[in-house]
Amino acid sequence: MATSEDSTIADVIEAIRILGKTKDFRIKKNLITNIRTGSTISFKGIRANGSASAKLKSLSGITTLIVEEAEEVESFEEFSKVDESIRKKGVPLKIIMVYNPTSSLTSWIHKEFFTEGQPKIERYIDTMFIHSTYLDNIDNLNKSTVERYERLKETNPVYYYNTILAEWTLSVTGRIYAGWREWPSLQETGDTWYGLDFSYGGGDSTSCVKVTWIEGTYFAEEMFNERTQKIGQTLKSMRKAGIPFNAKIFADSAMPLLITEIRDGGYSAIRKAKKGNVEAGIKKIQDKDIVLLGGNTSQLYHGYMTFRRDKNGKLPHEPDSLAAMRYAINSKKPVKDSIPESKRSMRRRKLKKSRGDFM
Repeated sequence: MATSEDSTIADVIEAIRILGKTKDFRIKKNLITNIRTGSTISFKGIRANGSASAKLKSLSGITTLIVEEAEEVESFEEFSKVDESIRKKGVPLKIIMVYNPTSSLTSWIHKEFFTEGQPKIERYIDTMFIHSTYLDNIDNLNKSTVERYERLKETNPVYYYNTILAEWTLSVTGRIYAGWREWPSLQETGDTWYGLDFSYGGGDSTSCVKVTWIEGTYFAEEMFNERTQKIGQTLKSMRKAGIPFNAKIFADSAMPLLITEIRDGGYSAIRKAKKGNVEAGIKKIQDKDIVLLGGNTSQLYHGYMTFRRDKNGKLPHEPDSLAAMRYAINSKKPVKDSIPESKRSMRRRKLKKSRGDFM
């Protein structure tokens, strides 16, 4: 089951616990049943082997559908297939889409439900719009979190209004990413894994990025970036970079055979990356605290500094190292490392000693 499905199930189970109703439910894998009423809560992915409807044929009888991370649904046509499968007679039917706004120029959600960032009046007949931000929950937030958000209003206003205040991006100017930090190296240890993007010819590169997560911060380091490599060359580059054979690696899944060949080469923990919709994936990366390691000569740094939309608001080809980093970060939920408490205060001091935000 995908990471997003796992986290959604965990959230629902936790809500049941908080309500003190655990005894009223039976939980079995991705199905939760209320033993008093017979009602069920089931969890499904929208796609199976590329088909938007393959996993949803068993939706008969469903009366309420909640689409988590709806921005990752590829198109209105894909959403319609789901919408049309909810058709039980004689009861109210609801579809709830939970999403983070992306670019108004490329999102089908904006096209269907909004005009210049505002709800379409004609949609009010059958649609309720609910917009919430951290300001609605500010009394329950850590003071440092609120202070960081307020700083972003000055240092990175596009990110602040789009990601923090959940407003649609109407402008096409400016870089995709901003506000990351740069460190020459990282001495501390944490939860570590890798992202791998394969080259398919032309100007593509095979790129591998190491990600280390420490107390909410993602440290990203380019391990190698090589033009048009064969799998044998990629394996040599991985060994030369010192990537352990038991490392968790999340790889581009466009050609599954390449992943199989890397696995046969000794990297048994390699698996398909959670790619999803590129716009939605980038949105998730924008929401992360990221530090780039290794200086300003890597393709990862170059991509960070130059990746921007074209004049029509479209995304160009994503730099390969950025893609590898995105695969890694979006494919795995970090695990808090077990470092002795005596070293934690030292780490916190080191994490504060950054070389400043990039311009």
